[in-house]
Amino acid sequence: MTINQLNLPGEATLDPTIEFNRPLSEHWQQPKAILLTGATGFLGAYLLDELLHQTTADIYCLVRCSDGNAGKERLKKHLQFYLLWNEDFAHRIIPIVGDLSQPLLSLSEQEFDYLATHIDIIYHNGAFVNASRPYSTLKAVNVLGTQEILRLASLKQTKPVHFISTIAVLFSSAYAQAVKITETDLPDLSTLKGGYKQSKAVAEQLVTIAQKRGLPASIYRCARMLGHSKTGIMGNFQDLLSRMLKTCIQLGQFPEIEMEPDIVPVDYVSQAIIYLSKQEAYLGKAFHFLNNQQMTWQSLMAEIGSFGYSLEAVTYDEWLAKLKKNVKTDPIYASLWLMVSTANQLFPLNDQLDDSYTRQCLTKPSIVCPPVDKKLLYTYLNYFQKSGYIKFG
Repeated sequence: MTINQLNLPGEATLDPTIEFNRPLSEHWQQPKAILLTGATGFLGAYLLDELLHQTTADIYCLVRCSDGNAGKERLKKHLQFYLLWNEDFAHRIIPIVGDLSQPLLSLSEQEFDYLATHIDIIYHNGAFVNASRPYSTLKAVNVLGTQEILRLASLKQTKPVHFISTIAVLFSSAYAQAVKITETDLPDLSTLKGGYKQSKAVAEQLVTIAQKRGLPASIYRCARMLGHSKTGIMGNFQDLLSRMLKTCIQLGQFPEIEMEPDIVPVDYVSQAIIYLSKQEAYLGKAFHFLNNQQMTWQSLMAEIGSFGYSLEAVTYDEWLAKLKKNVKTDPIYASLWLMVSTANQLFPLNDQLDDSYTRQCLTKPSIVCPPVDKKLLYTYLNYFQKSGYIKFG
């Protein structure tokens, strides 16, 4: 499938046999069994932890592995990495050997039927996350996998679905002149570029179609997530901002560009999603997880410099030239070079994005996104150093 052949609106078609005419699970607010996809991912670890603490349910985790024991060990090591493992909860974590890219999630009909019968609610966080891959590569996991999750939600009893998306689905030319982009706005499939954004936008559309057929489903659009606000721990240093920070520190230079990198601690997102998902009034809604207390790029680099790093401000072209000159000396320079051909591709301006409704919904439980300030930056840089990702001096 080439770019010219891709008809994205045409891709957004949900299997007509998937209907939601069965009664809603009576235990969805106090679930006995939950299905979580993407538990072995970054946000997935924190969602699993929140579900273990905020419910008494068994958490069935779809995992790609050889068998159940391997899946259990993989989940344990994953939670241990983030300092989240609690032996008291071990018996409630149930690995399901499966694959989002396959029909019926690669389960037998009997296994699929068992899940459909016993699961009360679904958190669909699993995805193939890769900004450089085309839609055709990501479709099986991100689009068809979502269709299989919706199929599962429709059988035996209707199960609410909580779909984890990305705010990037709204980064298209269709919204270039918009004054405000709210939670109720929908991705414009005809103008959206980039395989990952396209695949998540099509998956969102499948969820929207399912809503119209009677499924109580919510959509959560996340901005750039970095580590926990208290520990700084993050397991994915492939994030563009992480690469940028490391590169600027290693080169001793940073480009002077007008932007505000979006930084949202993962613990805010996980706490918010689980709280919102348990409120009947919010079923069927969409939410944005942004940080309204950001820091400009210039201020961010100044704060990093105050920690003892030597950083010189240069023009973008000068910085780009130095990056190109060093491409062969470090793999991170090469990978970053492929992503930064023009300054405005680094971090899209997000002044238009609005999360007023989401913040209003989170007022009562007092779930607030931590500000990007000296304290948070110190937490992240301290972890970067401890992990060996960034060396001091």
